[in-house]
Amino acid sequence: MTGEAGRPGPKPKRLYARLVRWGDPDRDDLPTGRVRRQFAAGLDSAGRLVGLGRLTDPPGDLLIVRARDRNEASRVLRTDPYRTLPNTVYDLLVWDPESLGTGVNLEPPPARGSGRLTQLQRVAVVVRDRASSMAWYRGVLGLEVRAEDPETGFLELSLGKGVVALSLVVPRPEWGEPYYSEAMGRMGTRTGIVFETDSVNALALRLEHAGVRLPEPPQAEPWGGRTIRFADPDGNEFLAFEVARRPAPRRAPAARS
Repeated sequence: MTGEAGRPGPKPKRLYARLVRWGDPDRDDLPTGRVRRQFAAGLDSAGRLVGLGRLTDPPGDLLIVRARDRNEASRVLRTDPYRTLPNTVYDLLVWDPESLGTGVNLEPPPARGSGRLTQLQRVAVVVRDRASSMAWYRGVLGLEVRAEDPETGFLELSLGKGVVALSLVVPRPEWGEPYYSEAMGRMGTRTGIVFETDSVNALALRLEHAGVRLPEPPQAEPWGGRTIRFADPDGNEFLAFEVARRPAPRRAPAARS
């Protein structure tokens, strides 16, 4: 790529896929998981790693890295534990985002230790009473307690391990102003929190049986799914959606003999 005056400009960022294939699915001389993780961690800390994973058909391993050109990609992979493995097919393929699209973020993430965000941990919901709110979120929504501290009032509920938790916060006057009033002002508003459900209709029935008044019936959305709005006993409003299901393929009628 050249500039308007014909001078060389910056080379475009590209993704390179390192593809290794071996024929025997029971091969026992492959790099260990620890070796592979150490190599991948080094690429990640340098902002090179985009994705990796094992291949099953045919057996192999896929690694995607960022580089400016093939020579740089080869240098990045010079310590690849698969590089010198005998009896394998080792390919380095380039994807040109200018011609095939940019479905993957090509900008390298900040290096480790630079303050980059690594995980969304919890979202706070302001409630009036810790015990009654915990019973509602567990009994009606099916959340489970992930962490709690009765002494400080800290409480986290989630749908399972490794997912974002809801932190139920009860404002205290001893927080002082304006913090106490600001927290109270957040109660009974739209939280912006969205859940996914496997059945909007079943969720609506569960909420109605629990005494929850729905502001409107489930809605069909232009994108094909369905949504429902609901609120907890303190008026904190949530949204849940159900993705559109593809119709089951029709079977051809059996031929008459």
